Amino acid sequence: MHENLKGEVLNVSKTMLERGMVIGSSGNVSVRKGDHVVVTPSSVPYSEMEQEDIIVIDLEGEVVDGHLPPSTETATHLEIYKNRDDAKAIVHSHSVYATALATIRKPLPVISDEIAPYLGGEIRVSEYAMAGTTYLAKNVVKALEGRSAVLLASHGALCIGKTLKEAFSNAVLLERACQVYSIALGAGEPHLLPPDVVEEEAEIWNEAHTE
Repeated sequence: MHENLKGEVLNVSKTMLERGMVIGSSGNVSVRKGDHVVVTPSSVPYSEMEQEDIIVIDLEGEVVDGHLPPSTETATHLEIYKNRDDAKAIVHSHSVYATALATIRKPLPVISDEIAPYLGGEIRVSEYAMAGTTYLAKNVVKALEGRSAVLLASHGALCIGKTLKEAFSNAVLLERACQVYSIALGAGEPHLLPPDVVEEEAEIWNEAHTE
């Protein structure tokens, strides 16, 4: 069932590992197709993961295809899909610089022309809640409002997209922006884009996500 999507999920998961965006079995990936969600399994190292390990669940979290339990963050994925029509895929990483900002609970401001058009504006940090809980799921949805990315307090980062390719691209962009911001903070006081420019660039994101 959904073998092509399983292959896409596996490829993104392996690529995250290769790029150092996850270690072991941390983070997770999913893509929605109608009333089904194709998602990575729980506690399977990416280095060992195979296509047959990828799980298909319904929007209530019930497994409809697969032999392993779905990701422990399934509740967060489902909460996003239920609240965001523009979210068709989710990439949750533990990339170093994004996680560092999330650890000190520091939002990512709009420091470059890439951030607002693709991610929506300043990237917020969701309020802390234990991993795998419905509390975390609701906190993430709240902080993700009007954005394609969110930092999870003391945890990592999460990005959405209309496709899995877009969600992964957003995750890469977010990590790079967090890295640039972290380096800039160490060198001095970063200059942010003017508010009128941020507003204009954010409108590009709004138009793409309100179709």
